[in-house]
Amino acid sequence: MDHQHNQVDYGSGQKKLSIYLSGMVMCVLLTLLAFYVVMAGTLPKWAIFTVIYSAACMQFFVQLICFLRMNVRTEQGRLNVMCFVFTAVILTCIILGSLWIMWSLDYNMMH
Repeated sequence: MDHQHNQVDYGSGQKKLSIYLSGMVMCVLLTLLAFYVVMAGTLPKWAIFTVIYSAACMQFFVQLICFLRMNVRTEQGRLNVMCFVFTAVILTCIILGSLWIMWSLDYNMMH
């Protein structure tokens, strides 16, 4: 009996310890950067917020690539990325639409 083991392609590529370790190191460095900028207190507030926001965005993409292993190398990988982008667009529309409605209601009730 010859059993064929069909590997299911989730579009995430092979698991490699080096990718996980490099992702962890990058996340720790970005966290320490934000922590240092806040604790040093030498920058103006707007610069601190900019550094924290930039580090958070970079850490988000590091986690997407290293831990969720999102890529566009395969057809399934491209589909995963498109689904993620679609979800982000829908969530953005819902959140911004809700904020717009709340602002509009507040403005119209106060004036």
